[in-house]
Amino acid sequence: MRTPDAYTNSVLDFLDQAEPGKSFTIEKLCKKENREQFIAAVKLYIRSYDYGGGVEFNSTYTKIRKMEIPPEAWRDLWEYKRKKSRNKMLNQ
Repeated sequence: MRTPDAYTNSVLDFLDQAEPGKSFTIEKLCKKENREQFIAAVKLYIRSYDYGGGVEFNSTYTKIRKMEIPPEAWRDLWEYKRKKSRNKMLNQ
């Protein structure tokens, strides 16, 4: 994977630090000329984490929201991955 540039890194850092439960309007977060790069960075963030890191777009890509991921979801994901790994070992 290519190393992100400084702008992409700044967007990823923002998303890491964003408070769960908050929504953000993209036009307030970036300049018009950076909109496509901003959206691409958010998409990279979402693809890089389980549950999209808790980040989602609205349907028009004008807002993003950071959600709290409940502990039960993490527990269920851990259980699923553990079972999947165990089955893979048994089937080799």
